[in-house]
Amino acid sequence: MPNVSVVMATYNGARFLDEQLASLLRQTLMPSELIISDDGSADETIAIVQRFQMEAPFPVRVIRNPERLGYGANFLNATRQASGDFIAFCDQDDIWLPGKLEEAASALSRYDCDLHVHTAKVIDGIGRETGLFTQSITKTEIVGPLSLSPWGVFYGFSMVFRRELFEAIDPALRSRHTFEFDGLLSHDLWIYFLAASVGRTIMDSQPLVLYRRHASNQTPSITGTFVDRMARRIGVAAHPMLRRDEIAESRSVALEKLSSVQGPNRYSDKAKVASIYWRRIAEHERQRIALYSSSNTAKRAFTFCKIIAGGGYRPISNGGLGFPLFVRDGVSGLLRLRRQRPST
Repeated sequence: MPNVSVVMATYNGARFLDEQLASLLRQTLMPSELIISDDGSADETIAIVQRFQMEAPFPVRVIRNPERLGYGANFLNATRQASGDFIAFCDQDDIWLPGKLEEAASALSRYDCDLHVHTAKVIDGIGRETGLFTQSITKTEIVGPLSLSPWGVFYGFSMVFRRELFEAIDPALRSRHTFEFDGLLSHDLWIYFLAASVGRTIMDSQPLVLYRRHASNQTPSITGTFVDRMARRIGVAAHPMLRRDEIAESRSVALEKLSSVQGPNRYSDKAKVASIYWRRIAEHERQRIALYSSSNTAKRAFTFCKIIAGGGYRPISNGGLGFPLFVRDGVSGLLRLRRQRPST
């Protein structure tokens, strides 16, 4: 069985940290190492971590950032230190079920995949189960490059991935956030981009984590109104402040560089096709921004038809944005039947 590095980012996480660390000790496949990167905690987090470091049956490395990085950069910087064949992101407030690492590592090895993600049971602040978080995973299946939504995401706590995938493109090259107006891409969005572009992803319908939702969560809410939940499922509205066209163009450039890497590389042969794919997405997103920005109905109709004619809503595997965004753009962009705002 390949070894797995667990990377945990902490910040004032003392309330739930003991439970999460204890769940690592119950894994049927123990981590080969645990890297904990703290982002300036002012509570008992460091004391808890240091106590665990003394008692853990596997190596534990503690990094204390001299200045706050934010949760995404904290995860990514810590991941650079990982040495395992596979890497698992670990939030400070969840509880891992015992088979999580073994199931992920076994599936990645058996099916030669690059990213393993799964569903989760949702718990509240006192550990009561409140529902199931599926991440739209309805069955266990494997998908290849350019098969997932270009602007989708799987949450970091559910990700186990090859270190080779992380090292394929320097995360310093990641562009701005895809659905927030400021900041750079978060750790889970970055890994999703890499896997969706050049990797094979296995989506596992088993719930392998107790995912805790509470007032201090850093990840976006998974609840909301029915309309909000449906909007997230349909896709992301274009917005001139987000400039997803520029994000897509920067991804195309990074993938182009990856495709020219000399020597053995697991992903370079797939990167060329992915680069062309993202260049097409950039053009589609430029047109979508024009659609959502125009106050003239006739111009919006012309732009909408132009996107259709250019294949903008073809299936994702054919370099398009997919039918769900056709519906979204027709309703929100062309007809303006719903207020515009970025949505995941």
